[in-house]
Amino acid sequence: MSYTFKGGVWPDDHKYTKNVPIEEITPPQFVSVPLTQHVGVMCRPVVKTGDTVRMGQLIGDVPGGLGCPVHASVSGTVVKIEEVTAQKGGVSYNIVIENDGKNTFADTVVPFGKKLSDASADEIIAAVRAAGIVGMGSAAFPTYAKLAAARGKADTLIVNCIESEPFLCADHRLVLENPAAIIHGLKIIMVALGIRQTWIAVAGSRKDEREVLQPLLGDNGLIQIKKVTSKYPAGSEKQLVYSLTKKEISAGRTPLDEGIVVFNAQTCAAVYEALAKGMPLIRRIVTVDGDCVKTPKNLLVPVGTSFEDLIAHCGGLSAQPKKIVCGGPMMGQAQWDPAAPVTKMTSAVLVFSDYFDYESKLPPVCIRCGRCVRACPMKLMPLKIASAIQQGNTDEAAAFGALDCIECGTCSYICPGGVPVTQLAVRAKQAVLEQRRNHAKHEG
Repeated sequence: MSYTFKGGVWPDDHKYTKNVPIEEITPPQFVSVPLTQHVGVMCRPVVKTGDTVRMGQLIGDVPGGLGCPVHASVSGTVVKIEEVTAQKGGVSYNIVIENDGKNTFADTVVPFGKKLSDASADEIIAAVRAAGIVGMGSAAFPTYAKLAAARGKADTLIVNCIESEPFLCADHRLVLENPAAIIHGLKIIMVALGIRQTWIAVAGSRKDEREVLQPLLGDNGLIQIKKVTSKYPAGSEKQLVYSLTKKEISAGRTPLDEGIVVFNAQTCAAVYEALAKGMPLIRRIVTVDGDCVKTPKNLLVPVGTSFEDLIAHCGGLSAQPKKIVCGGPMMGQAQWDPAAPVTKMTSAVLVFSDYFDYESKLPPVCIRCGRCVRACPMKLMPLKIASAIQQGNTDEAAAFGALDCIECGTCSYICPGGVPVTQLAVRAKQAVLEQRRNHAKHEG
């Protein structure tokens, strides 16, 4: 039996690299490490131009508030600290390091140094923070903060291995090639939070993942594999929780309100790397694919590596590109700069031609077919939200649940009239939030 949820779609999965082993890229001559790679406050640089740095060395930290430190992903020299436009918009800063090719590690890259049984939750959480670990399923929420919030509240851990977006195979390859890192990482999280029940959520179609994970679970029943439907967006946190528990997480609430905490497979592996080896989050697995990429691959890459370098490592382009997408085709973001760097939450770099980025010459029109309503995994009426914001009616958009939208893209995908429903829903969310901020400001 596979657990499932209402709504969703069944796009062609295009998992062309599912059988392509992870390949470690040769670190490039230059890396450009963003100081904004997480939810929260942007880091401040703790190095300056001309400084020599080593792999794993702290180069940016948050002075206070929510945030995560960043580290050098290669050894070498800081050549500049430049102002840039962040991948999601807004101003950020990148620390550009010229690689010396020596791969010299910082003195701070050392194992945790304590048995888990002798370590306190505070010590484990502090080590996770020092490693700069964030949610690697694209959310980029600081993992230490999620752990701290879950203490005393969570009784169930869900490890998300679903990866339901088309093309993406990074987590899949991690499960097949290094399942032990995931298991060790989730056990560390269980110890830190005092959790006695963990579910590893695996897509129902991936028997190979279940076969490599099962022998590592032990026979005490504390860790179990749960098969989840392979439809999209099964890997979305709220849909995953609903699939396994039938508990709905509405706007303003999180799985933690139901005693559940969810971590991505790569995040669990990063926790293990941090405690077992002292390794900060300075590299990640990225799927490089799309019909313009000559030889699609799954690459283990240093944070700060440019998209151009990844594409070149895959043999370059085989067709004229129209769009570069960071992340999956459903929830990823189109990029204007092929020199943009890989961040901690870059799950994929996809390069598409006109074939995959078809645009109708006809004007978009809603034909009131209701497909977006049936497909919406949050049980919303996307057409009503879109219509309301097009008419400038923010209150109506809010009434139809704009803030509950998870921006999964199913409504735009399923719309036969070519209406950019998801983009309109995002615009509606922004308008509702801005309206509420203004109201709070006036009332304050």
